[in-house]
Amino acid sequence: MERIAVIGAGMAGLAAAARLREADVAVSLFEKSRGLGGRLATRRFEGGAADIGAAYVTVRDEAFESVMQETIFSGHATGWAPKGRTSDEPWIVGMPGMSGLLRGLARGLDIEFQILVERIGMTSEGYVLQTDKGARGAFDAVIAAIPAPQAEPLLRAHGKPFGDIGDVHMRPTLAGIYAFNEAIAVEDDFIRPGGPIDMAYRNNSKAARPEAEIWVVHGTQDWSETVLEDDPQDSASALLAAFRGFAGAVPDPIYQSGHRWRYAYVEKSLGVACLSGGNHRIAACGDWCLGARVEAAYLSGRAAAEAVLA
Repeated sequence: MERIAVIGAGMAGLAAAARLREADVAVSLFEKSRGLGGRLATRRFEGGAADIGAAYVTVRDEAFESVMQETIFSGHATGWAPKGRTSDEPWIVGMPGMSGLLRGLARGLDIEFQILVERIGMTSEGYVLQTDKGARGAFDAVIAAIPAPQAEPLLRAHGKPFGDIGDVHMRPTLAGIYAFNEAIAVEDDFIRPGGPIDMAYRNNSKAARPEAEIWVVHGTQDWSETVLEDDPQDSASALLAAFRGFAGAVPDPIYQSGHRWRYAYVEKSLGVACLSGGNHRIAACGDWCLGARVEAAYLSGRAAAEAVLA
């Protein structure tokens, strides 16, 4: 049986791994974080939890729609129609956090967490991953399902097909998470107040979330770039000040934290489903291939799996 390594356990990586599993291929996933999700992440803290990455997903492709329907039927996702949103497009959120959207794709997969892949080498026996915890492999094929700026140094030595990764432009987002011991006097659950704030939402307006009053505030890409190297806690304080400028009298939070998403938003994608080289035995995928949508990450991951299976 073939062995294939997938680097990254976000939507793209899990979509690729799930397709490989359907083809009865042995798959090993490697994820540098402590859990599933990538940008579908949840921050847990004493007394609460909050989604700190993608706030919701939308569906336009039939294949992704089928996966989301299965996820809803399994109880790991539901709709979200917060007061204040202006979009008519249905929004879907995972339960009890956004990573719930990945539970079905991840079922039964071999995933090693908190391991950083530093280099992809080639031996007579196949591909070997050099990691911060030692070598892994050999593998018959490798799929890198990580942000373009992280994939490029891993893949530049593997041929011309990966030279275009440098054309991708991804931008950052700073997120602030705030828990309060009383309700905030903002009528809407989802707002776009302007200034340095791209969006802010009441996390407890989503199903299966803690009842505590928790707000998540995302900075705009322009503003986030100006504070990218600052301490995320200082950036969270700045976002809170901007939020107070809109919401008025906001008490001091009982919990506050900041998170730096260095590669949050795809401003310029490649316009292709995935990249592959080495006679299709090494591939790269992610939302950066097709566009700034969770759905794009799913479609790209499936395409990468099809490329190596071919």
